Amino acid sequence: MSHPALRRRPHRRSRVAALLLVAALAASSAACVRDESRSGATAGGGGKTTQSNLPDCPLAALDKAEGTVEIDVWYALVGETEIYLKDLAAKFNASQDKVKVNVRSQGQAHAEVLRKYTAGIPSGQLPDIALLEDTTLREVVDTGTLLPAEACEKADGFSTGQLPVVRNYYSANGVYWPGYTNVSEPILYYNAEQFRAAGLDPEEPPETLDEVREVAEALKSEAGVSQPVAQVLNEWFVECWITGAGESVINKGNGRKGLADKATFDNPVTHELYEWLQGMSEDGLLEGYSSTDGQINHYLAVAQKNSAMAIETSTASTTIKAVLGGTEYEGEGVPSADIDGDGIDVMAGPFPGIERPAQVRVSGAAFFMSNTGKPEEQAAAWEFMKYMWSTEAQVGWHVAGSYLPTTQAAASTPEVAEYWEGDLAGRMLKVGYDELVDVDPDNPGPQVGPYTDYRDAIRNSLDRLILKGDSVDDVIADAQQEIQDALTRYIEDNG
Repeated sequence: MSHPALRRRPHRRSRVAALLLVAALAASSAACVRDESRSGATAGGGGKTTQSNLPDCPLAALDKAEGTVEIDVWYALVGETEIYLKDLAAKFNASQDKVKVNVRSQGQAHAEVLRKYTAGIPSGQLPDIALLEDTTLREVVDTGTLLPAEACEKADGFSTGQLPVVRNYYSANGVYWPGYTNVSEPILYYNAEQFRAAGLDPEEPPETLDEVREVAEALKSEAGVSQPVAQVLNEWFVECWITGAGESVINKGNGRKGLADKATFDNPVTHELYEWLQGMSEDGLLEGYSSTDGQINHYLAVAQKNSAMAIETSTASTTIKAVLGGTEYEGEGVPSADIDGDGIDVMAGPFPGIERPAQVRVSGAAFFMSNTGKPEEQAAAWEFMKYMWSTEAQVGWHVAGSYLPTTQAAASTPEVAEYWEGDLAGRMLKVGYDELVDVDPDNPGPQVGPYTDYRDAIRNSLDRLILKGDSVDDVIADAQQEIQDALTRYIEDNG
C-alpha cells in the first residue's frame, strides 16, 4: 500500500513510536524483478555489457538541447533522508538552468520502486533515474535497461574517487553501473541505561555472538530485561555473519566471478549460526521478528525496555536523533501513541560477528540511470549524478541523510569530523563508516541474480527456526534447495 510522504514538525515530547516506524521503513528491502522483466532482460542483453562494448553516453545531446531538460527520479525514502533528497534536487535546479530534476516518491519501501520500474520495462516507460536497493544490481543489469555510469565517467573524464570496496560491490561483468551510491551498514543499537543497570560498561558493547550471549544473560539476570535481544530475522545479517566468517552463500566467488549456479548456503558456519540463534531463543535471551516491510516490533521492544539490543541499519541514525530530539513524523500508518523515552540512552557498536566484530558486506541503495529516455535526458541524468558526487552533497547525504561517506574527500572534511565527535547520530554513523572501510575490496558481498527468491528462502528458514522451532538441519537443507532451484531458474530465464 502506498503512503503519503512523511513530514516533520516540532513536538515537545519524543515520539518513539514514530521513530520506530520511519527507521523500519528506511530498512525495507527490495522486491522481485524476475517474473516481470525477463522479456526485457533477454531482449536488452544488459547482462552482456562489458568493458569491451560499453554503450555511448550522449553527453553532447544536452548541449544541443533547446530549453530546460526535465528528468524524473523515482525513490522510496522517509524521514530525514527523504527531506535531504528533496533539498538536494532543489539546490541543483537552482544552480543552473539546463536541467530540472523532479523527485517523485513511489512509496515507503525500495520494493515499491522496483515493482513500478519493472512494470514499465515492456513499454520503456521508465524514470531517468531510479533509486533501487543494492541487492537488485544483478537483476536490474540483466534487464538491459540501464545506462552504466562507467560509460559516462569515461566520456566525461570524470572520477568519483570512491572507496574501491564500494566500486567493486556495484560492478557486474567488470563494469561499474550506478550513477551514485548510498551506503549503509548494520550496527548494534543498544540502551546504555539498561547496560548500566546490569553492571555492564556501555562503552564496551559485545563484539562477537558469544559475547552477545554473555551480555544478554547479564541483562536478564541483573537488570530484569525480559528478552535482551530484539532480532529482526533478516537475510542481510545472515549474509554478514556467514561471509564474515569466511564462507559463501553461492558459488563462483559468491557470484563475483560469474553468474552463480550452485548454492553453498548449507555449510558449517551456517549451522553454527543457526544453532546460536535457536539456543538464544530457547533460553529466552532473544525475541525474533519476521522481516517484513515496515516491521517495527523489534524497535518497540527496545523502546518499551523489554529488550536492550537490536541490530539494524546505520541509516536509522539521523531519524533516531531527530525524534529523540522532539521531531515528529506524520503520515498514514504512523503510530500515534506516545511512548515514554525516559530511561533510553541509545548508543551503537559494531556488528557482532561470529569470530570478530564489524565483518559486514557493502549495503545500501544506488541511483541507476535508465537507457530508455532521449539522449538529452540521459545526459541530464548524468549531470545530476555528478552533482551528487560533489563533496558538499556527499557530506549532506551523511549528516542529513544518514548514509556513509564513500570517498576520502567527504570523510576527511572538518564538518564530518566534528559531526562524528559531537553529535548523537554522528557517533552512531561513525561506527558504520569504520565497518565500511574495513570490508575487503575483494569480498564486498554476494551478487545473487534471483535475489528475491534467495532472500525469501533465508527469511523462511529463519521464521521456521525461531518462530516455529523447526530443526536447524531441516531449515538449512530446505533453504539450500530453494536457493539452488532459484539459481537454476534464473540461468534458464537468462539463456
